[in-house]
Amino acid sequence: MPKRPRDLARVLLGRAELDLRSAKLLLEGDDLVDPVCFHIQQAAEKLLKALLSSAGITPRFTHDLGELLALAQVQCPALTEFSETLPFYTDFAVAARYDEVVLLSRREALEALKTVERLHVAVLATFL
Repeated sequence: MPKRPRDLARVLLGRAELDLRSAKLLLEGDDLVDPVCFHIQQAAEKLLKALLSSAGITPRFTHDLGELLALAQVQCPALTEFSETLPFYTDFAVAARYDEVVLLSRREALEALKTVERLHVAVLATFL
């Protein structure tokens, strides 16, 4: 991993973009919603960690999107719009990979993906 915070932020941003692309591709298959949920959570986590890293903040190791969002809102108050949705996606990190439940319908997964795409735009704006 890069040692400079700005370099780490760029790496995390690139990895988040790969997760977004993966989620879009997986949404083309009706029976692949659970893996989509995993990539949605991962993209959101990496986007928030990229934002924090670009500000020189190293969060503790966590997948908790609510915790990461609370830290990121200090740097970017506009992220408040995601307070109702992102924390819900935290469970996708593990449940989508290990539990036997379907987390979301295809339509709900598409909505979640659109939410994280908006987060992506908000995070990118902080890099400009």
